[in-house]
Amino acid sequence: MPRPAILRNLGTKLLALAIAILVWFVFSAQQRERISERSYRIPLSVANVPPATLISSPLPPTIEVRVRGPFTALRQLDPAKLEAVIDLTDASRGERIYRLASEDINVPESVEVIAIAPAEIRVALDSTAEKSLPITARVTGKPADGYEVSEVQVEPRMARLRGPASALSAMGSVETDPIPLANRSASFSVPATVIADAPGVRVREGQVVTVTVRLVPVATPQPSPAPVRKAR
Repeated sequence: MPRPAILRNLGTKLLALAIAILVWFVFSAQQRERISERSYRIPLSVANVPPATLISSPLPPTIEVRVRGPFTALRQLDPAKLEAVIDLTDASRGERIYRLASEDINVPESVEVIAIAPAEIRVALDSTAEKSLPITARVTGKPADGYEVSEVQVEPRMARLRGPASALSAMGSVETDPIPLANRSASFSVPATVIADAPGVRVREGQVVTVTVRLVPVATPQPSPAPVRKAR
């Protein structure tokens, strides 16, 4: 006697029923789970910078995002893996405002981005250039009483810089980090680092230099001789 149709492939049907019940249970549990919100400060990354260009505008290193989702999903969220990405594919030279959207934040599907601050980022692209500039030692403080600076030498004297063309064209020299005199009374030589204080500019050659400061005693003014009186 043939088995009723409902009993055919019974094992497969029972397995499918169990999977359906499990999926329903998980889905319904997520629906019943309380919704929470959290704020995170995450890094800002820039991707696909066009060749032969540099970012010449300052960018915030991090942004703040506020997310919303099931409590379990937020508890399992790893903030260290979150980031906001600005995609510069097909970007041209010049300045443009990029508005960050939820799809620019890599959160799980169950988590919603509800706020981003700042929501707009100014990005300026410039062509890449190189330039050699003289190095100036940044001497701070005063020598000991009775001494003065007679000469400051930097070796090497020139630094090779690379960065945005507009930033380099406005620079006439570069400075070292501060060289404190600290009440010194003798000449001295110290290593110093050259600082490129402009967005996107870096020192390619001459980053570490030797600064020599020569100190001499302050010249004491000689008294003028007394006038000679003529005899009458």
